[in-house]
Amino acid sequence: MPYHPDGLIWILEHHWDLKIAIYLFFGGLAGGAYLTGFAADVLSRREDGTKAEALRATSRWGMIAAVVGIAVGGVILFTHLGAPLRALLFPILFVNFESWLVIGTWTIVLFTLVAMIQAFWQIWGQETDDDPSTFARWITRWIETRFEVPLEHWLTRLGRLTRPGERLRLAVHAGGAFLAVLLVVYTALLLSEVAWLYPAWDGTLLPFLFLASGLSMGLAATAGLTGIFEGVFGTGVHEFSLVDDLVILAEIVILGSLVWTLSQGGPAAQATFELLRTDMALLFWGGVVALGLLAPLVLSAALLVAEWRIDLQATPKLQRLAQATYTAKFGLVVLGGLLLRYVALFMAVKAPLVVA
Repeated sequence: MPYHPDGLIWILEHHWDLKIAIYLFFGGLAGGAYLTGFAADVLSRREDGTKAEALRATSRWGMIAAVVGIAVGGVILFTHLGAPLRALLFPILFVNFESWLVIGTWTIVLFTLVAMIQAFWQIWGQETDDDPSTFARWITRWIETRFEVPLEHWLTRLGRLTRPGERLRLAVHAGGAFLAVLLVVYTALLLSEVAWLYPAWDGTLLPFLFLASGLSMGLAATAGLTGIFEGVFGTGVHEFSLVDDLVILAEIVILGSLVWTLSQGGPAAQATFELLRTDMALLFWGGVVALGLLAPLVLSAALLVAEWRIDLQATPKLQRLAQATYTAKFGLVVLGGLLLRYVALFMAVKAPLVVA
């Protein structure tokens, strides 16, 4: 066991593997995408015509990103378990609701169900079937044509039969939004239970950091998919990008507060801060801060200046340039969210034992 001359004994490190960091990333993205899709769904009710349909398409992309994110993240988490088959018994085994591990497990399951139901209602329960966000219907149509199985007909009929009235559907949607927030935050609350041992997992700041980062990633993923498949003009991409900028600014403030807290803390906190300045400097300062936070703001500012000075819709070339810039910005936000979770997980240094 390592001993330091100042009378401290440092406990040996035992880290989770990379799968946990990747799960944290996909879970945060799924929750943020669902919240973005929910917001777009609510806003679409206040509009009409083309704008309303564009927001409904954005909402569908949010649901798709949420379902894919939680599906991939769930598989990764499932393969990480030492006894994955026992996870199938979670309704019986996971009943201690004072534990964030149990709360988180139930949150994952319930969120997955609600996200899948909402995606199903929005894709097969509506008249719109020629929008890129309903690409799943193209797949079922191909299956129907290729194998002569009326799958598209069955799913469309089921979607329209089961889709409730808008008030009830939005109430279910709101419940899913609550689960989405819990999905993003519970992992930070779970980590913060051992903040006394790992000061990096601060119980006050880490949940807000994960929430801001998850919402930012969800906004970026949803708006990015909308921009790629629906276009960036008249689809709400610009507005969602500005909201993402505000969230990024909040994330910078929270992250700065966490770093400052570590620099002013005890031996383990200061050791974590030193780790961010040395071994993890490139990942943290270069990846999380520069690429994931500052670069998207710079690109967004450049787009605002360009839109102020010239008409980006004037020519197809300018439109493609704007689309590429938005795509690059949203891609960097998502990359930054992944790197943030990797750094947050692996920067943690255990508190030492004090030798009297």
